[in-house]
Amino acid sequence: MAPADAPADRLGDCLKAAAAAGDVASLLIQPAQAKDVAAAAQALGLAVIVASEARDAARSGADGVQVDANLADVEAARRALGKDGIVGAYAAGSRHFAMEAAEAGADYVAFDQTSASLGGEPIVRWWADMMEVPCIAFTPAEPEDLDILLPQKPDFIRPSDAMWQDAGAARRIVTALSQRLGKP
Repeated sequence: MAPADAPADRLGDCLKAAAAAGDVASLLIQPAQAKDVAAAAQALGLAVIVASEARDAARSGADGVQVDANLADVEAARRALGKDGIVGAYAAGSRHFAMEAAEAGADYVAFDQTSASLGGEPIVRWWADMMEVPCIAFTPAEPEDLDILLPQKPDFIRPSDAMWQDAGAARRIVTALSQRLGKP
């Protein structure tokens, strides 16, 4: 997730560097930033997701929205964006909400991968083993975190927030993650 106070030019530089360094799928951004950054991110092949409400996504030209753990918001976002818009749901560590969100049409669920589910089993692993809807390991990950994270089988990983410092940091972090993932 891009920091809310980051200027658009720095976000653009970091996105270009990150996309050139590895396999970057999407950008999660605040609504106020989306107008300035969405088109540039989409030109790099990234899906732009707004952390807010579906109407903010539509106004800014974003591809979708991520809502917090609230079923009514997931349902409203799916109705507003239709079948083509992306609806993500941040579930933190809630199995129950994650399942409800998936049933309500969420395209992905995002988990705090440090949350444990029953018996201490990592929630990301539980989801990946049981469900088809993709999941994001949403707690920012450093390359050394992948030894613990990859066996949990997340579909997507959120890189360290340090990647937003500047283009060099974005390049280094995404390159390091890509190398650990075995992707050039």
